Amino acid sequence: MIPTPEINFNRTPVTLILAALALALEIISTLDPERRVMYLVDFKLGIWSYIWMWEIWRPFTSAVLHINFIHAIFNVYWLAVFGPTIENWLGSYKTLALIVLLAYVSSLAQYVYGNWLIADIHTHGSGVGLSGVVYGLFGLLWVGSWYRTELRLICNPQTVQLFIAWFFFCIVVTYLDWMSFGNFAHAAGWAQGMLLGMAIFKKRQRLWWASAAALFAALMLGTLIAAPGHAGYEDVRAVQRHNRGVMERREELRRQMQNRDAPFQDPFQDGLFEDDLRGPEAESLEGRDPDDVDGETESSQEP
Repeated sequence: MIPTPEINFNRTPVTLILAALALALEIISTLDPERRVMYLVDFKLGIWSYIWMWEIWRPFTSAVLHINFIHAIFNVYWLAVFGPTIENWLGSYKTLALIVLLAYVSSLAQYVYGNWLIADIHTHGSGVGLSGVVYGLFGLLWVGSWYRTELRLICNPQTVQLFIAWFFFCIVVTYLDWMSFGNFAHAAGWAQGMLLGMAIFKKRQRLWWASAAALFAALMLGTLIAAPGHAGYEDVRAVQRHNRGVMERREELRRQMQNRDAPFQDPFQDGLFEDDLRGPEAESLEGRDPDDVDGETESSQEP
């Protein structure tokens, strides 16, 4: 039997606020499709290579957005099923920290590792949705159900079969190129949740499993700092090197003008140079049809 969500704001505010936020954004985006692109691009909520320009909130905010209403309903439902159980057990603050961690781990896995071998950054899927978070909560509760019988009411055999079957179904469908799913996000969230579950419940080997969970999280979160070989990261580095060169030329011209006792003429303001100090992918997004940008996000869909 599939479990039903628990609705009690006083006991589980974090879960219900996050679920309501994700659902509200999706309803607005469904009624006004242009807002979906606005949230991703203009509001800087989608995850692209801007994460390497210190826009480090993007891995979390991209998890709150979804591709369509069905996508959102699926994830919000299971968040409302798993979240209250964990929040009643761990408390709101630890639950919030857990959800943020799972969002970062799964979103970074999908964007960074899922696009690692794709040379053209303009075809990189951004990856959106709470699926990675949901799979992480599932992994934690699944391990917990091996040790605590009360958790089997939520993570029962039918739920376990559903999530395992859906995981492999998404991989097969993506491989056959029928649809595209966030398989890296599913896998990373699931792995992180299970490692945390083993660290919590397997007390005799807690240090070992806690170290494994920390190492796995570090491998994912570390890509926020550097991801050598990733096309998006290398593009950002190239833009930064270019920008530094432009500023160095500007300062050199300033010094030359000052040494000649002549007034400084800013070559940028006067149009002598037309160097564009912008971030990666700016040129690719300007002047494009919103439907084209929205379509790219579907390449990392996570129902």
